[in-house]
Amino acid sequence: MQCLNKLFLLFVLSAPTMAVAQTWQAQSAEQHVALLEMFVSEGCGLCPAAEKYVNQLPEEGIGNEQLIVLAFHIDYLNDRKGWIDQFANPVFTKRQKQLAHLNRFEHIFTPELVVSGETVHSWQDQLIDVIGFLNNYQSEADISLQVSEQSDNLQVKAQLLVEGDDNREHSKLYLAITEDNIFSKVRGGDNAGRDFNHQNLVRKWLGPFDLNADGSSQIKQEIELADDWQRDELSVVAIVQNLSDGYVLQALALPLKD
Repeated sequence: MQCLNKLFLLFVLSAPTMAVAQTWQAQSAEQHVALLEMFVSEGCGLCPAAEKYVNQLPEEGIGNEQLIVLAFHIDYLNDRKGWIDQFANPVFTKRQKQLAHLNRFEHIFTPELVVSGETVHSWQDQLIDVIGFLNNYQSEADISLQVSEQSDNLQVKAQLLVEGDDNREHSKLYLAITEDNIFSKVRGGDNAGRDFNHQNLVRKWLGPFDLNADGSSQIKQEIELADDWQRDELSVVAIVQNLSDGYVLQALALPLKD
């Protein structure tokens, strides 16, 4: 009997370890959650004030239930300001140009703050009021997210229900991966000598994904996790936007916390 017990124990210890996938889920609210897309650069002298203002919004009572923030670092200042922003991506610049087109603007700039599809120019004076105004509306899209981590990939499943014929005809889904608490030392450009702690920094921007004509859709996407991403600081964000008028119907953020 002792011999059998030892053989059983040896079998258990030598058996391959089964990886258990961690899973997160979230469901969007009935009310509209405002989406703030902020376009900045580490080389831009005016950007730190905008980032600080946005990061302090929770102190004004504006939390995750009222606002989702995406901080896009654009690349067109990299050859103008004497500093290469390591987080800049031409895909993010393309997104800014897309929003400018929807707003019928000819130029893009930093910092630019776009709330649920519309640029807010006097953000110091108007941003809080705009967010509160949008929060009073019912959402025009229902979003559910399920994310699981398997090896070095995220398996993302989004289920959507879009209301209204015009929205169903013109809306698309976008996905973003954001990361908080990214420390960066800037040694050139307008912000030379400053240290940053970036929040809501967009690491990945995916889409547009087509939706079904009946308003009900399910989108599955695999996203590779980069080695330098802090796993416990990541969030997956889903956005449904009407690309005819630019209005963001709803947004949902899912933090990937243990």
